Amino acid sequence: MTDSGNASLGSSRRRAVLAVAIGAIALDSALLGLIAPLLPAIERRVGATEAELGVALAAYAVPIFFVSLPLGRLADRIGRRPLLLGGLLLTAAGSVLIAVSDSLAVLVLGRAVQGLGGAGSWIAALALVSDLAPKGRTGESIGFALAANSVGAIAGPALGGLTGETIGFAFPFVLVAVLTLGLAAAGVAVLPRTRPEPPAVSDARVGLNTLVGLMTSRRVLPATLIVITGSAAIGVIEVVVPLDADDRLGLGATAIGAVFAATVALDAIVAPFAGRQSDRRGRVAVGLTGVAIVMASIVLLTSLGGVAGMVAALSVFGVGVSIMFAAAVPWLDDSFGAVGKGLGYGFLNVIYALGYTLGPLGAGVAYGVGGADLAYGLTAAALIAVGLLVVARSRGSAEPDLSDPAPAVPLR
Repeated sequence: MTDSGNASLGSSRRRAVLAVAIGAIALDSALLGLIAPLLPAIERRVGATEAELGVALAAYAVPIFFVSLPLGRLADRIGRRPLLLGGLLLTAAGSVLIAVSDSLAVLVLGRAVQGLGGAGSWIAALALVSDLAPKGRTGESIGFALAANSVGAIAGPALGGLTGETIGFAFPFVLVAVLTLGLAAAGVAVLPRTRPEPPAVSDARVGLNTLVGLMTSRRVLPATLIVITGSAAIGVIEVVVPLDADDRLGLGATAIGAVFAATVALDAIVAPFAGRQSDRRGRVAVGLTGVAIVMASIVLLTSLGGVAGMVAALSVFGVGVSIMFAAAVPWLDDSFGAVGKGLGYGFLNVIYALGYTLGPLGAGVAYGVGGADLAYGLTAAALIAVGLLVVARSRGSAEPDLSDPAPAVPLR
């Protein structure tokens, strides 16, 4: 969206646009873990192994990995509106497919279609939030979007568990399809038709070398590592907690959903505050704080017993993940300004999908071999390693200049 396009939006229209964008972000993140509390039921119904359940959960992220960069370019070329609306329609279609599925294969296909739709709408929605952010307050604005992301990530498992067991497996997916279509209808009414300004760097110069250079640069690599680790940790939690709660505590899907639901509020409160702190105090310090808090939550998950202990540990986990992303996402936004924000959020989707694919797959295998303790132990080791790498790569390097939209590294 051009600056002039932003300026032409009145305050009420701007709020409506942001509401649609943030609603899309919340829905997309909810879909990641919507089936998590239903995994024990799926395991018994179709005879899936723990590793196959990890595949079912990760299937959402696989198409994201392959299509996000092209979709990001598309968002910069044709605008945010068509990509967001098209993504919502695909998300609804994937949800219906899951609702009528009667086998693991069809369920995995539906998750993949959801992932394809979610990739488009999530990229466009975050780019819209960034477009409308006041100068110098990108982190704070993205923090509010990440609050919705965090609420969705936790509310998804809660919705799946509470309604899937009490009403029926298909209900949460039908409900999501209806909500998504409603949001798309609202988007048709309020989303602007303006296109973004052409990037400062032409598409011809934005290639693999550019992306690799950005990802591995001293300034951007820490943010990349934080995103991958955070999304992997979410995937681990969404596989291990439901299985562990079923095996060790005997909880059903409704109770597991309630456990996730009890952890929502803190995430929504923390994300905007953490984004504001990352604007003021720097992305590195805030990101490392988030990594340390997630590490503490893993320790709590292995040491606290009972449902109350699980709720407490998951609450700490949600706070830590919110802080991690409130630092890393604005950092990437700062760095991709000149090559196109749509492409930048496509890149974010790729690295998020990479982590969210590795997390559930690794967790499923680890749980099958050594139970929850092994899965949590490997997660803790990964967090320690990433924290040390972030410190090492950040030492002696300047953070992105928040007043300069130029990319953090040369484009060639």
